[in-house]
Amino acid sequence: MNEDLHILHRYLGDVLHTATDEALTQLADECRRHIGDDPDLLQLIADGEELGREILCLKTGGADASRSRRLAALSKAERAELEETQLVISENRFDYKFQPIVSTIDSEIYSYEALMRPRSELCHKPYHILKYAELTGRLSDIERATFINVLEMVDADKERFHGHKVFINSIPKTKLSLEDTRRIGELLMKHSDTVVVELTEQAEPDDDELNALKERYNNLGIPIAIDDYGTGYSNVTNLLRYMPNYVKIDRSLLSDLQDSPKKRHFVREIIEFCHENNILALAEGVETADELREVILLGADLIQGYYTARPASEPIESISDDIKRQIRHWRRERDDGRDQQIYTADVTERVRLDRLVKDDIRCLFIGKSGSADVTVIGSPLLDTNVHIETPKGFSGSITLENVRLSNIKNRPCIDIADECDVTINLVGDSDLHMGGIHVPESSRLTVLGDGNLTIDLDSAEYYGIGNGIGLVHGELNFRQDGCITVNAHGQKGVAIGSGDGGKINIRAGQYKLNLSGDTGLGIGALYGDADLDIRTCDLNTDMTLSKGVAIGSIVNSCKVVISMTSLKAFMTGNELVGIGTIAGTNADVDLHDASTVFNIRGVRTSAIAAIDGDTKLTVARAGLRMRVGSDQSLAFGGLSGGIDVFLNNADTDIKLESSLDVSDYMSEDKLNVYTGRYSFVLNGELITSNRD
Repeated sequence: MNEDLHILHRYLGDVLHTATDEALTQLADECRRHIGDDPDLLQLIADGEELGREILCLKTGGADASRSRRLAALSKAERAELEETQLVISENRFDYKFQPIVSTIDSEIYSYEALMRPRSELCHKPYHILKYAELTGRLSDIERATFINVLEMVDADKERFHGHKVFINSIPKTKLSLEDTRRIGELLMKHSDTVVVELTEQAEPDDDELNALKERYNNLGIPIAIDDYGTGYSNVTNLLRYMPNYVKIDRSLLSDLQDSPKKRHFVREIIEFCHENNILALAEGVETADELREVILLGADLIQGYYTARPASEPIESISDDIKRQIRHWRRERDDGRDQQIYTADVTERVRLDRLVKDDIRCLFIGKSGSADVTVIGSPLLDTNVHIETPKGFSGSITLENVRLSNIKNRPCIDIADECDVTINLVGDSDLHMGGIHVPESSRLTVLGDGNLTIDLDSAEYYGIGNGIGLVHGELNFRQDGCITVNAHGQKGVAIGSGDGGKINIRAGQYKLNLSGDTGLGIGALYGDADLDIRTCDLNTDMTLSKGVAIGSIVNSCKVVISMTSLKAFMTGNELVGIGTIAGTNADVDLHDASTVFNIRGVRTSAIAAIDGDTKLTVARAGLRMRVGSDQSLAFGGLSGGIDVFLNNADTDIKLESSLDVSDYMSEDKLNVYTGRYSFVLNGELITSNRD
């Protein structure tokens, strides 16, 4: 950070620490003399001066009375409160509630703040306790009670906090007895992985006190947080003195933040300063969706406030799914650097994409109430930047009528959340660009309709319908009458399926799977076992891959049943298998009442096989036409392991080009031809031909 920015940071911090209008003017004039003529910085100085006046107004509504009134000036009612406070402190009548602090990275709970709640009808707010404790010199009693009460809760039942940190409020200038200091130190050291000490504003320590404080917590391995940053002594100068692990930005700076450019300027500067100094910025007191969105877009790391979750006697395990979705969405919006907006469609609704485009909507969120039957209407000529999301637990249908959806690369165009049961009805011709349909392990997707769907993908890793590399997809059911086309190019990916597999049921429809790149799979699991049942469909694959399988698995075993289906597999590359696996231990393939055509050219190939394992092939009432050619090619089976082939009432026509001695890999007793026609041509020479 350059010198001007350091000066500006000090100025903005001192602005908040200033008590009068005259002092604000003097600070601004002094800063202008040091900054020079940069118009942007001069404007920021002016904005800071005006913001300082706004905050000064906010801070003068009673704070002086609450901290400067002396015992002699107390009213009768206040004296009653004072007496009650003394009893609460002396009898340790304190309960605690725990308010979640939420991470903007993953929307999960990061920690809790322990909030004191006095057990008293007369003095039921922490304000009363702190006010009269200060007047009577008993802040150290509050400090001792807070630390010991909360730390003993942690010590008694650490699992109560679900593995998260606990922020404990501390008043820096309080003095504790040696016995209390020792006891608190023991508990802090024991739970240094759980506790964060939050320094609250009651009195500012001098340099010696501060250095001793920092050394103590550093030796104990305890991170510290500065509370109420932007008010009182929490200015930039003190931030540099403390160099905490966390900075809690005060509510006064966040209130209606979306409507105040000056506040946004200032909060952005605070957050950027934190990030440049490896400090986590925590937005405190967030109470509305607008405030939540704004602080996330400005870069806040953590969120605390009534909007995300209220304090509770028992630490909650998770915030609401709706709030989590908002946090993830706005975090993506910040990361993407684009103004992404949401339209929510619920129950039964017909949504026109042209209207969403007009309003610059980027996300169509379907089913806030948990269920819906929504129709999305587009046009073949209308390209959009709209994608679709569902909430967790959604159950309902989405009709796509001539829609063209798109999303940022590597993100799905239709993002189905966990524990969902979604039906997609296809009407007309729909297109998904740069992303497919995400179906997590706990969800189910059923595709219906007589329309067509095209998915275009171009990224290092991809999936068309299913889930990503290293993940399991949910149940996929295809019963549509139209055609699903997947055009994909990348280093590795799968058209229908996922990295680690899942259930796939194909009962109807047409499929055109066009893949190119390094490692690719048409239908199945890249790395997991594949158990596939494909019936009553028309399936075409066209692949140019270094390593690829049309149906099955790349790495693991597979069991494939194909019936009442027309299959055409055209493949070019290095290691290729039509149906089966390349590196799996076995392939069990059952073809019946089907027509199959294989045209495969590569270096190490087989039409139906476990290339490096055992192959079992059963064919009944089916036609097989195989054109396989390469240096190391086989029609059935692999280059190691056993093979058993059973052809019953099959019409088999094989033309193989290979440098291998085929008899070394499949002996006659392993080829069982019961009825039907069998023709085998090797390197242009007819080896076997029979007709029943």
